[in-house]
Amino acid sequence: MPSLNRLDARVVGAAVAEAVAGAQWDRVDLETRRPGLAADELMLAKAAELAMSPLARDQLMSLALEHAAQHFHPDYPVIDVDCEPDAREPVAQRIFALGPHKASETEAVVALVEDRHSRRLCQDARFDLLADCLRQEAVLQETFWDHPDIPADDAVRLTMLCSVPRLRDRAEVLSSSARVWRLPVFRWCSNLKGGVR
Repeated sequence: MPSLNRLDARVVGAAVAEAVAGAQWDRVDLETRRPGLAADELMLAKAAELAMSPLARDQLMSLALEHAAQHFHPDYPVIDVDCEPDAREPVAQRIFALGPHKASETEAVVALVEDRHSRRLCQDARFDLLADCLRQEAVLQETFWDHPDIPADDAVRLTMLCSVPRLRDRAEVLSSSARVWRLPVFRWCSNLKGGVR
């Protein structure tokens, strides 16, 4: 994993905090609807399901749900983001040994990420932020694909790794298309302001 710059570190920290908050919310929600041990079992089942996802956010949520089901204190660290490179090395070697990856799986991950963010941004009509969202997802994928603490199996980790350049490529395409329409709109707005004087 490359060392994180300040912005990327904030993205990673926010994703971890979001997962912890989401798990705490799930615990409260389940305990009010299903008191007793059923809440813990349901949280662990959801964690196991998310462990199969090739999205870093889902992997973090899986860890957070496990911690919440085990009644760890909310301040207990879900994951050590800055784990030693020596701990990541064996994971990376296993993944690199897997060989080629199906491009269709990588494309599906990019489409899934774009769809999730598009639906969220649609509520605020902020599609101009979609490229930034994809870049942030690429940071998360790159940070966690070889992290020994996430529950993903090797095939899922390979999909995560292969999605990093595709997410960045798609973000660049979206940025380029946004620049194409922003300039005429900016000129049009400038002309309107100029004509009002």
